[in-house]
Amino acid sequence: MRSKMLSERQQRVLVSMKLLATFWQRRLPAEATSRDEIEQLLSLEAAGLVRATFDRPLRERTGEFYIPRAIVLEVTAEGLSALTRAQRQQPGILGEMPSRRPARSSRGRKAGAGAEPIPGHSVVK
Repeated sequence: MRSKMLSERQQRVLVSMKLLATFWQRRLPAEATSRDEIEQLLSLEAAGLVRATFDRPLRERTGEFYIPRAIVLEVTAEGLSALTRAQRQQPGILGEMPSRRPARSSRGRKAGAGAEPIPGHSVVK
């Protein structure tokens, strides 16, 4: 079977969707420290697909700014809808679709009340 070549934009969207799928499968809250993941999470949060907190940006000696850590608190209902839509449009594109389902809430999948907080990080409610 021939695979269709994806444009650069489509590849970036696919990488973001795969990251979203990994956070859907993980126990939340979940931490991300990779600069690439944090950049993608900034986009996913701006799109309303996740709810996350980000550490304050730090400046390197080179003058470049970076965010050292992000905490994903929730995959929103919109995020789950986007995952479902991507999987429906191109089955298998995200690998195996996450099997977890949110509790009967319209909000999405959040960190549970029993979830342990991440040391040194306060969650604003």
